[in-house]
Amino acid sequence: MDVRLLWLALGAFAGSVESSLIVSVLPAIAAETGVSLAQAGYLIFGYSIAYGIGTPLLSTLFGHLDRRTVVAGAELLFGLMCLLLGVLPGFLLLVLARTFMALGAGLFTSTAQATAVALAAPGKRGSAISTVVMGGSIAVAVGVPASALVAEFLGWRVAYLGLGVLAIIASATMWLKLPGDIHGDPRTIRERLSVLKVPGMPLTLLASGVMVMASFTFFNYLAPVTTDLLGLDRVLLPLVMFAFGLGAVFGNFFGGRLADRIGGRQTMLVIGGLMVVLLAAVPLLAMLPRPAVLPAFLFHMLLYGVVSWGFFPPQLHRLAALAPAAVPLSASLNLTSMNIGGALSALVGGLVLENLSIGWLGPIGAIVAVAALVVAYLAPDHR
Repeated sequence: MDVRLLWLALGAFAGSVESSLIVSVLPAIAAETGVSLAQAGYLIFGYSIAYGIGTPLLSTLFGHLDRRTVVAGAELLFGLMCLLLGVLPGFLLLVLARTFMALGAGLFTSTAQATAVALAAPGKRGSAISTVVMGGSIAVAVGVPASALVAEFLGWRVAYLGLGVLAIIASATMWLKLPGDIHGDPRTIRERLSVLKVPGMPLTLLASGVMVMASFTFFNYLAPVTTDLLGLDRVLLPLVMFAFGLGAVFGNFFGGRLADRIGGRQTMLVIGGLMVVLLAAVPLLAMLPRPAVLPAFLFHMLLYGVVSWGFFPPQLHRLAALAPAAVPLSASLNLTSMNIGGALSALVGGLVLENLSIGWLGPIGAIVAVAALVVAYLAPDHR
């Protein structure tokens, strides 16, 4: 294996850890800055909007540069914003820092896999991409619980400072180790959006966005659900994140294989149906006998990790069937759709907290998941 790929994987690791770490530290940030949990959700909203809309624009703007410059620069921006999150006072400054962080994270993610392909020997491209993706998988299973543990005992700012240092080390090493002659992607924004003209593509992308919206309406506020709704001690949150991360690894693995066996649409319907059930069942967990709450919730989060991450492979399966010659473009737009869904989930979850109660996060998410099921059913599996 080309060891240079490991530094790309490290960059993916840092980004994946941060995107889930925010979920566990949201109440602490809200308490320190004097805002409500619903207002703290703007940290997620700003990040998701910047990631979803800013990534294709920046990819176009910097497409003429070599890939080493892009991945190292994007990771450096991400790392610097992590450091700022660790020291900046005031909620507005934190929102701005995390919004700019999203630009670095999105540009890195959209470029890293193509860089891995360029580095790979003939016949090794699949394994090269898998190495980079492995960084994200390890982050979800191990890095997120570990960072949540650091945040719990040393403070959320220490966790962000550590992530910032890690990302800057990865950036510097990528700049030193990667070749400077890997050409970028100079396509215009119109060329990147041309894949939307493929019949069925808009509906398939919409299904991704609505599914993420359903999933994260609940997941964004996992920390207060754990403590306020279920009455569990907050020190158990890293264990909850570990259960989710373990499920995510299984979901990503089995989602792709199930799509190969029964097709993308059928897999999406199975996964979407399970998500509806799991979200609707969230209030029921609080009604269990006290000794049963923790084991039931851990099992619930394990399954929730499976369905939350299990729909990525079948969606890419469907996009590839619709536009076999434009998979990178459709995958990039899929990322945009998912992040817009993530931004909307922060707004919806905030409205639920302000106007209903925390117990409604799951049922409202279930209603959105039903809408995602309808869209997934209507979207075609092939041209």
